[in-house]
Amino acid sequence: MDEIKAFDYARQPLMQSEIDEWVNMGYDHVKSYSGMMYDSRNPMPEWVNRFHNIFENYKNLTFNFYKMSTLEIMPTHSDHYNTYIRLFGAEYKNVHRILVMLEDWKPGHYLEVDGVGIINWIAGDYFIWENDCKHAAANIGVEDRYTLQITGELLSNNSTEYKLQWYNLPDRISKDESKQFYMRQFYKFIPEDIKNNPVYIYMLNQHIDELKTITHNETAIEYLNEKGVTFYLTEPLCSYTKTSQRVHTLAVYSEFTGTEDPSVLRADELDSITEYVIRNKLTNVTVYTCDYDAKKYYPYYSTYLNIETDDLFIKAIPQKTVFHTEVKPTFNKKFICLNWRFTPHRQLLAAYLVLRSSVVSWYYRGDLPITANYNWFSIYTTPNINKYYENIINGITYLNANSPLNVDLNITEAIPLYSSKTGIQPNTKILNNIENELVENAYMTVFCDIVTESRFAQPTANYSEKTFHPLWYKKPFVLAAPPHTLKYLKKEGYKTFSEFWDESYDDCENHDERLMKIYDVIDYIDSKTIDELRVMYEQMKPILQHNYSLIKQKLPTIEK
Repeated sequence: MDEIKAFDYARQPLMQSEIDEWVNMGYDHVKSYSGMMYDSRNPMPEWVNRFHNIFENYKNLTFNFYKMSTLEIMPTHSDHYNTYIRLFGAEYKNVHRILVMLEDWKPGHYLEVDGVGIINWIAGDYFIWENDCKHAAANIGVEDRYTLQITGELLSNNSTEYKLQWYNLPDRISKDESKQFYMRQFYKFIPEDIKNNPVYIYMLNQHIDELKTITHNETAIEYLNEKGVTFYLTEPLCSYTKTSQRVHTLAVYSEFTGTEDPSVLRADELDSITEYVIRNKLTNVTVYTCDYDAKKYYPYYSTYLNIETDDLFIKAIPQKTVFHTEVKPTFNKKFICLNWRFTPHRQLLAAYLVLRSSVVSWYYRGDLPITANYNWFSIYTTPNINKYYENIINGITYLNANSPLNVDLNITEAIPLYSSKTGIQPNTKILNNIENELVENAYMTVFCDIVTESRFAQPTANYSEKTFHPLWYKKPFVLAAPPHTLKYLKKEGYKTFSEFWDESYDDCENHDERLMKIYDVIDYIDSKTIDELRVMYEQMKPILQHNYSLIKQKLPTIEK
């Protein structure tokens, strides 16, 4: 604070129209209509750069220190950001103001945001408001009021510029957001022999639109072909078949029957990269994807790309807090199955489990004709479905009547499902899983996790943080995921449960058959009493402890 108080503060001019408006409102005996600033045209202390790590969802941060003395008042107003918009070409709708309180609240100091009065803050508290949000500040105390004003442009996860990041390209400047904390967490897990050469990281799904506008000069192309270009895709591939009209069967990706010839398989992301490669005459390009053995299933691209598996997303998952490090076989239910975003396999498994001894989360409601009839599975036409038919029908009926089923969220109304050209969809934005103690407490009451991964009816195995839940919580699991995902996990060093039940479902590449094999495992576990499962759990402890120790080594935990 000594450094801050010693700055050479100066009063900034206000528009006379604003002053006239405030006078007409009754503010006619004010010492000053604003405080004094030490703004971003002056040298800033080095420590302000740490705010880039804290406010990682913003770019082009600027800093102004602000001092308000006794009887200085800034009446209710909205900011214009004219200078900021001119400097950075920002859109007004994306500009936000962050106000960091530099000292504890003192009597007479006042802040108001959107009509809400704020006092009693402590040093380090901050408040954020959007572009035109009305706010006010005043000092009717006897001590100066010091704050730090930060202005930034919000980065949207849906914006084009947030999808693709690049590093070390000879003729392109890296984006500001590529250097911020969130992206640095991904970048640091790239091997050293790769990260200092040209690298792209793609954070979302489907076509990589920005690649369409990237055309390198001859010198850059020569350099890229010498050093190589590496792509990291952090989300599973959005596949389709060459014979289709490239309309995905489920939102942004397609689901298959499992009988497709790999020669007809394509992927949106690999299409975009291939077009970029051909346009720029690149000959040394490697794509790392989170899809296991993708090279085998997408041979079409081998002429242009070397496709390998390296899941950057899994490596960059942050530390996890674990509250129960010693888990005892005191559970009183058999299954847990947590589901957030809608997918067909999640609905079919939630329905199969919900009338059993289980903890199930589910938030959707849809009529049977559209919620039990998919391109890869149908309760009406799938062979050998009779054994499972009644359980599925009764489960879907129960879900429709009782949704939402909450575990860690607080959804008050079921979300309707509707049928469209891109499959069954919820009519609202997707739900996101939340890491909290409620989830862990739920796991403590059950024997086994039926993990419904993000993808199921596609050829390439992959897994996410959802599979890590039972590893953290020392629970056995059945993995509802693409074929060979258990094989992928075992290659990573984890152990599974083939000595306790049939895991041949993992080898089954026909997706409806694999689902029914998983139903058989559920039936087998459900045939055991809780006491029998507690005995089985004791026998599993070496596997559970191995998995816990390994994931703790790979992803350090914070134990409570």
